[in-house]
Amino acid sequence: MGVSLRDYKDPKDALKALEKRQKELVKELEELIKKRERGEMSEEEFNAKKVKIEREYIEVMDRLAQLRFIVSGGF
Repeated sequence: MGVSLRDYKDPKDALKALEKRQKELVKELEELIKKRERGEMSEEEFNAKKVKIEREYIEVMDRLAQLRFIVSGGF
């Protein structure tokens, strides 16, 4: 994953970093789609890169949910 939570002592800082990475992944996917539409990559290459981005996006969203729970004080 692009963001290591071990690098942050404060969960709020980690939350900001994950939110930033989430936006970066959305932009990466949008750019990937544009490249495919322009014919700059094969469908096979597109699908491989898309799966990689989607997997990281899911990880980031999972960590965001966990950190939002922690930052909000839990229960």
